[in-house]
Formats: sequence, C-alpha cells, structure tokens
Amino acid sequence: MMIDLLKAVLTGIAFSGYYFPFEFTFLPGINTKMILAVVGMVLLVLQWLQERDVRISSMFLIISTWAAVFSLFSLFSVTYNSTTDYVYASYIVKMWVWLSGAYTILYLIREVHGEVSFRWVFHYMAWVCATQSLLAIFIDNVPVLQDWVDAYISQDAEFLHKTKRLYGIGASFDTAGIRFSCALLGLGYLLTHKISDKQNMWYWVLFLIISIIGNIVSRTTTTGLIIALLYMFFSNFSLNIRLDSSKMKFFINSILLITVVLGITYYCYHQFPIFKNNLQYGFEGFFNWYKTGDWTTSSTTRLQDMFVLPDNLKTWLIGDGWFANPYDSGAFYKYTDIGYLRFIFYCGCIGLSLFVSFFIFCTFILFQKWKEGRFFLLMLLLLEFIVWIKISTDIFVVYALLLLLDKYETAPDNVYSQKSTI
Repeated sequence: MMIDLLKAVLTGIAFSGYYFPFEFTFLPGINTKMILAVVGMVLLVLQWLQERDVRISSMFLIISTWAAVFSLFSLFSVTYNSTTDYVYASYIVKMWVWLSGAYTILYLIREVHGEVSFRWVFHYMAWVCATQSLLAIFIDNVPVLQDWVDAYISQDAEFLHKTKRLYGIGASFDTAGIRFSCALLGLGYLLTHKISDKQNMWYWVLFLIISIIGNIVSRTTTTGLIIALLYMFFSNFSLNIRLDSSKMKFFINSILLITVVLGITYYCYHQFPIFKNNLQYGFEGFFNWYKTGDWTTSSTTRLQDMFVLPDNLKTWLIGDGWFANPYDSGAFYKYTDIGYLRFIFYCGCIGLSLFVSFFIFCTFILFQKWKEGRFFLLMLLLLEFIVWIKISTDIFVVYALLLLLDKYETAPDNVYSQKSTI
C-alpha cells in the first residue's frame, strides 16, 4: 500500500514537472519539460526495440504539418522584418517536446495504475494544481521554505517578491492561471460522471482549493471557474436529461460541501488579515462588483490601456516579427499583453489564423475519437480563446496528453488500451 502511494506521489511530481516546467538554478537552460521529453524519446526507442510496434499515425503527421506551417510563416515574418525574435518560429519543436513529455507522463500513470484514461489524467492534473496552490501559501508564509525554493528553483523570485505575487514551483502569474483553469474544467468532467461519494467529496475539495487559492495565485483562474461551473450545470441539468435521484444527491452533497468551505473561508477572511488581503486580491472583480456594481480589476484596467492596433496593412497581414519588446528588455512589443494583439504584431492575422486553426483541428480530431466528450472539448477550446484576450499562453500541454490516448472512452468507466500511438 505504501509503495503504491509512493509511486503515485512520484508520478504526481513528474506530472507537476511537465505541467509546470521549471529550471533548477544549478542546471540553467534545462527545464523539467525537456528532461521528461528526453525520457519520452528513450521510452519510444525501447518500445520499438522490444515490440517493433510504434506507429506514426496520419493524425500526428497532419498536426505536425499544421504546426510546421505556422512555424514557417512565423519564420517568414521574422525574416521579412529582419528581427531576431524566433519564439514561435520554432513552435513545431515545442509541440513535439510537449508530446514527448506527455508520453512519459502517460507511461508512468499506466505503470502505477495499470491503465491510462481521461479520468486519471484529470485526477493527477487536479491534485497537482491543488498542491501547487497550497504550496504557494506555504512558500509565502514559511520563510525557510521560501528561501529553499528561491535558492534551487529558477523562476525570477526577485520579480515575484517585488510584485507581491504568490507562487509555487514553476506555477505563477497567468500561465498558472490558465492551467489551473484547465484543471477546474477537468474536475468538472470528473464530478459529472459516475463516481463514488468519497471521490465526489475529494474532487469538490480540490475544486474549491484551486478556485479559491489558485485564484489568489492568478486571477485568470476565474475564467476556468466560470467555464467549469457552466459545464457542470449544463451537463447535469440539460433540458434533455431527467433529474434522477443520483443527480439530485450529487447536487445536494455538493451544495453542503460548498457551504462548509465558504463558511470556513468567511471565518478566515474576518480572523486573518493576510488571508483577507489575499482574498481581496484574488477576487478583486467580485469585491468591486459588490461595492460599486462594476466588475473591474487592476488587470482589466491595464488591458484597456494596452489596446493598441497596427497602423499599417503589412503589420495586419504578416506582423512586425516581434513578440518581446526589442527596446525595453522584459516588456512586451508595443507594450500590449493582449494575446490576440501580440500574435497579430508578431505574425499578422494570417499567422494568428493558422494558430487558431491548429487548435480547432486538434479539437476536431478529439471530436472523432471521444464523441461523448464533445461538449467538454468545446469548453476547453472556448477556454483557450477567452484566455487569449488576457495573455498569449496556449494550452497544448493539455491537448498533448489527450491526443496521445489512442482509444477514447465511450462510457465514464471505460479505459484506454495499454499502448499509445505516436
């Protein structure tokens, strides 16, 4: 029992290294995603030597071609504009690094649990995000732990301290927020399928931890919270589905648990000033809405000032070839952090359309293999496109895990085959 638990914990640590990549201060230039990708390549070679059964599916060839076209167009924009910003010109390489790292994660899950499925992927994703949320609280309040993390984990601790932001290990700012959001949506999937009362309780606890503390780490998490709640509502209470006893039991138990957690949160809010300040920051929009009737935050106010449109046809079509600001180190080009505008300034509307199409195509592929999960996949794609209003970070990290599963569930308790197709 203890050995199984240890294996699961180690798999969770590896999952965190994949989902929230970071560098060690003593290994500059090499992050955990790259290490897992190398392991994935080794595993593929070993499988080929042992079974001679590694198949390159046409699906991945098409996805790779699509990513390569986007990369080449980005390279064209960079070359035409004589810039040196190759951040998306190498996206095809980044895509395959994510895929190779995902292969390692799925291999570990299969070794520990004997199977790999959507359920296990979202299970680990939720636990990792909840752990990172709690870890951020501990790092912020335990100086010894903070010193240790800052000494061995390279993640611009000076800037994080300056901006007074909570952070985990590799989890901070909007990148953490969008991945917390994916975890909340994944929990929505788990909670709306047949699970035991014990699982229901634990998944709701994880959901609330990520929703509350994760939102303090990054307010982008609010987007995932809203989308996950909408997903669960329409999945459980569609007009085409009768309200049976199991759904009513799910609803009642969920309301009771949420009430308890909100009660604890209310108590901590009034008893602990630090928690009060963090909560006011994380849910600033809701507090402002309650006080003034307008849902605003400091971030949304800054975004309004960042709305800068191209002033020539060339930029609209192929961009200026800059993602970062060449005249101000650490700043964004044109000082805008709006995801869609950053893509347009980098590779124009043509490049943006190629990138949007890439994710639509990935979603279409998953549509064909996981028909019962189409509503979930639509919400995942919606999450991606909504978040780009705030930041340009994509979520192929999640798509890579889902695409590597070669057989998809037709019922909540089904599992996938023992092999993954590359």
